[in-house]
Amino acid sequence: MLRAIRALIVFGVLAAILSWPAIFFSVHGDTGDPTEEETSFTTYKADFTVHDDGGMDVVETLQTDFPSSDKHGIFQFFDRLDSSDPHARHPIEDFTVTRDGRSEPYTHSLKSGRFDVYRIGDADTTLSSGEHTYKITYHVDGVLTPGGDEVGTPYQFYWQLVPGGWLQQIERSRLTVHLPADAEDVQCVIGWGDGTPCKENGDGTKDITVTTGHLSAQTPVTLIAGEDVSSPTEPTTLPWSGRWDRVLGRSVPVAGAIAAGTVAAAALGLLLAFLTYERAPRFPLQYAPPDGIGPAQASYILTEAHDRKQYVATLLHAAEHGAISLTPGQDSWTITDKAGPQGWAGLDPLTTSVAGLLGGPGTSFSAGKKDVSAGLKLKTAISTFDSAVAQWAKSAGLLARAGIGGFGGTLVIGALLVTGAIVIWHPFDVTGLGLPAAAFFATGMPMLATGAATKRTAAGRDLWSRIGGFKRVLSTTSAEDRFDFSGRKELYTAYIPWAVAFGCAKEWASKYRLETGEDPPMPGYFYGYGYGYASLDSGIDSIVDSFDSTLDSAISAYDATQSSSSSGGGGFSGGGGGGGGGGGSW
Repeated sequence: MLRAIRALIVFGVLAAILSWPAIFFSVHGDTGDPTEEETSFTTYKADFTVHDDGGMDVVETLQTDFPSSDKHGIFQFFDRLDSSDPHARHPIEDFTVTRDGRSEPYTHSLKSGRFDVYRIGDADTTLSSGEHTYKITYHVDGVLTPGGDEVGTPYQFYWQLVPGGWLQQIERSRLTVHLPADAEDVQCVIGWGDGTPCKENGDGTKDITVTTGHLSAQTPVTLIAGEDVSSPTEPTTLPWSGRWDRVLGRSVPVAGAIAAGTVAAAALGLLLAFLTYERAPRFPLQYAPPDGIGPAQASYILTEAHDRKQYVATLLHAAEHGAISLTPGQDSWTITDKAGPQGWAGLDPLTTSVAGLLGGPGTSFSAGKKDVSAGLKLKTAISTFDSAVAQWAKSAGLLARAGIGGFGGTLVIGALLVTGAIVIWHPFDVTGLGLPAAAFFATGMPMLATGAATKRTAAGRDLWSRIGGFKRVLSTTSAEDRFDFSGRKELYTAYIPWAVAFGCAKEWASKYRLETGEDPPMPGYFYGYGYGYASLDSGIDSIVDSFDSTLDSAISAYDATQSSSSSGGGGFSGGGGGGGGGGGSW
């Protein structure tokens, strides 16, 4: 259940990020900042022919004054959305344009998934100053929409005859609308909102004419007329509002494919994650560690993770058996081989492998916090040791590959990267394409967990259970998990390496104090600390942390030299209704 809740939360966050075009959607769109427009329309004529099926052919004749000769032409954009119907879309079809009676080149683009933008003219050619006449034709489907409160007819024609986005001022306009049925309840407005009533002729007929005088820039002329017609083809509609077009796409099949892909990806992630799932066994109390292994191996079987404390615990294990001594110095630690091969006899091979730091009986290895050479040697030794522990678990038949192994984690990380890439670049202007990847990441996250690439075999689960039971004894102080120290107090120090590997050295010391009423003894191999130091609760932890800190600092000192050497030199471093739109010059 917790996994499901976590997956839902993660998917919800990623889905919200992918939905940024809808979250930041502007009601007025995104057509750029208003600019000072030099050109103007001396005459703006537009002829709208609405057919029985609801389609409309438009012819615009724009007599344009260019006061200078540094312009290439004009541009026009059309808003696909309809403020009277949030589910309707009005894409432009069959666009043609001439200038001064000759065909004029243009380019088309879709901006913000909403505006059809036509840039008219040639980038390599500028126009002469004076007047140029553009004749623009295009077709729009579904301009008759269900009648609203303003009309008493089944359908209405509600359209911006002059779009409110033109940057040019208009000296005069003549707008003619040819309808398939007699117009009823005709209303005409200049400007936004209530605006100013405009002069129109033809109410009660099929042909309506609107004329205006001067129109300031970005001033729409909007007409509404009731139409008693039978079942025209309604505009293209989608189940979602225009706010979601850049998320879900502009067709139901595309959105359906995204939804199906999201479900399938989520299911695949769940399946692959399930293949890596291991239910923890029971951990019956164990009062001694399993035979034949050291604390590092026990910790690895318990967690399937590498931790530097595993190496530290192995050194302590070797010291407990008399193979080495550990001596603190000023910001350093020294490891000394006490007895050579005889001291290492009886220890498991992985524990004896730490002898590689030393050169034989009586030899020592010192590590200071700023010792680069010691840091290199430790870094290599620990890396080799970690690999050996992992290889031991596999070769001993204790761990086997789970699901698709480490490739599962790679797929999950790849899914997150794909999601991020789609957020940034939003290919095809549909960010919802990232939802399947987001779903796979959310449900497949368990494959990123430590040890997800492997599963314990039957033998491994048995060992896991016994190790877990031993950890219970070391780490808990409940009456159920009591450890009888009477007659065998020496086991306290013997089990310190195991407590360090399990991360419960402090709890193990507290358990000794609770059971015996005495402070726990200090291991004899910590030369230079002496007995009684562990009277503080943090005693053993402080010693181990000091030793671990020295190792960490030495390795960090080495890593710092590598970073500085790799970064040096070279100089490189990383109005309402439909018909919205407008235009300007360029």
